[in-house]
Amino acid sequence: KVLLDKNPQLGGSFGAALAEAPWANAESRLRELWLQSMGLGPAAGAGLAELLRSSRSLEELSLVSNTELGDAAGAAMAWALQENTETRLRTLYLGATGMGPAAAAGFVALLRSNRSLEE
Repeated sequence: KVLLDKNPQLGGSFGAALAEAPWANAESRLRELWLQSMGLGPAAGAGLAELLRSSRSLEELSLVSNTELGDAAGAAMAWALQENTETRLRTLYLGATGMGPAAAAGFVALLRSNRSLEE
């Protein structure tokens, strides 16, 4: 479990390094990742999409209150989850992330096919 809530000073540099973090590979055992109020933006969205595309262990992800994350990042994450047929993600918190219509379309498509998400 990794909890880094309310560390906006880490947002830019941390977000850019997400895809290269130790837990961002298929063999990782990370189950929960909480990144609330981190100041994450579009660069973090790309890293998160890579994490979601490859993770086989992540069950819970919270990105609440990262208002600059944005629509394109949300769409990339939704499509990445659709590509990951081995995802175990059950809970995804996305409140106040600045996502819009492109992200919504991606998550609607994801929910039609995904069998792991519960919340």
